[in-house]
Amino acid sequence: MIPSGYTRWREKASQVFTSKRDQYGESWSELSLPSFVDLLYVKAQRIRTLVQSGGKTATGESTLADWLALANYAALALLRLRGVQSPVEEALSSLYQEAESLLTRKNADYGDAWSHMRPLAFVEFILMKLARLRKMDTDPARHAIAIEDNLFDIMNYALLYLVRYGDESLAP
Repeated sequence: MIPSGYTRWREKASQVFTSKRDQYGESWSELSLPSFVDLLYVKAQRIRTLVQSGGKTATGESTLADWLALANYAALALLRLRGVQSPVEEALSSLYQEAESLLTRKNADYGDAWSHMRPLAFVEFILMKLARLRKMDTDPARHAIAIEDNLFDIMNYALLYLVRYGDESLAP
């Protein structure tokens, strides 16, 4: 079963992607898989730093955009891994559907254990996945299945964080 709010946050991530693509074009297509992994790491490390410091940002920017970016960058990394060029929005939508299907299967085994996770755990699980990816991203053909699994997990952890804490982050 998909958690209440998952679809809303997935749609929000898609809207952000469309907005960024309209603003910047397909500039993401210049990135290699290792660069996507590094970009994901930078976003996740920023979130970790902010969570550990109580959420105070020097820029005044919310981390919500970073959580949405984690979901989108992981999806774009999957597109890169799969060699998808276009139409990007259709492929992205398909990836989000795959992520949702995977989450449904995992929730059948784990239940809603994620709903008891603390904010730091979400980002540290993502950082753990990124550490794994850094061991595999230089030979994607050899590790394609494991890379895909980790990228889908990153997408889902980011969206599950938003389901659990996203609305609280919007509160004044």
